[in-house]
Amino acid sequence: MENLVHSISETRMERLLNPKMSDHFYTNFVGKYGYRGYEIKVGRKWVTMRSNAHKVRMPLAKFKVHAFLQWRRDSMTDASCKVYNETGKYSRPRAWWKDYGFTSNPKDFNYEPSRLAW
Repeated sequence: MENLVHSISETRMERLLNPKMSDHFYTNFVGKYGYRGYEIKVGRKWVTMRSNAHKVRMPLAKFKVHAFLQWRRDSMTDASCKVYNETGKYSRPRAWWKDYGFTSNPKDFNYEPSRLAW
């Protein structure tokens, strides 16, 4: 089991944006009870997420959306913090998302928030 505690890393980006069958890792994730550490196991159709508070089994398609949104949140925060350290302002530069593995602007990602509840 890999320990992916750092919010920005190449392996964490790969695991969250392109989950593959038999991936097994530990990472921080925003879940039902807030920002917690989760042990995540990816199967063929299902993903099991386990923290110290609860365990959830969700379909792989639903996990991919949750993981995308988590990576988007972490990468936006990191880009804003880097700019703030240099300039003192939180505005992200144009095309900031290219440095974080996205092919297009992640703010344009279309999803239905009511179907994401778990």
